[in-house]
Amino acid sequence: MKKIISSLVLSIIFSLVATSSALAYANSVTYRGQGLIADGFSGYDLQKELCGVENGADTDGPYLLWVLTATKSKNADITGPWGTATTMDKSGNGAFKYISGWYDPSVLPGNVTATYDGKSKNAQLVISHGCRPFSEGAWCSPGFWKNAEAGAWALVGKSSSVLFDGFVYDYWFGNSFPGITLGTVLNNPQTYSGPPVAGASGYALNAFNATGAALTDLIPGYQFDWDVMVAGGSDACPIDHFGNFK
Repeated sequence: MKKIISSLVLSIIFSLVATSSALAYANSVTYRGQGLIADGFSGYDLQKELCGVENGADTDGPYLLWVLTATKSKNADITGPWGTATTMDKSGNGAFKYISGWYDPSVLPGNVTATYDGKSKNAQLVISHGCRPFSEGAWCSPGFWKNAEAGAWALVGKSSSVLFDGFVYDYWFGNSFPGITLGTVLNNPQTYSGPPVAGASGYALNAFNATGAALTDLIPGYQFDWDVMVAGGSDACPIDHFGNFK
């Protein structure tokens, strides 16, 4: 029931996003589910899944590849839950592509629209393929994040200036440090590597490791894994210091 309600709410929101955007071009086509199959649980899944650049995917991590075919068109845009992408990449005569992040396929039909110039007939908007989110265990240590470059921080949507409280406390660590940033914790292990204090997550981590766990858990397609942390090793962290997947 919770999933059904959430999907309904998302559908309404996405519909409002799509219909409230001004049409950039005279012609439009609305996505109706091409490229999806029924998943057997009143929802939809991808017809074709392609994950990992090394395997031929268009990008690493979860994504959807949208393809618009509009005969003799030269320009197109696409509007969906991400907002409006003012430019779709042209890949041929009247063919355009756009890579979006992952969204639940069940709420996309009827809620994504492309507009285009050129002739209005026989246009098609489809999901060619994509990659579902996967939850592989990982551990990028506090030392990794201390030395991480901007790209790695951007990948997880955080920066070293983010406050410890409200991000690490109280889910990953049970004690508050008002006014203390992640950078302060990462650069002072002697102060923040004290006794573990379990937060709401239940993991017995000290503040130093809890910061590493919180950031690791934000890597697309991965989640913090206690056993991976304990085992350690060079393969524990799936990204390099620049935010590139290994």
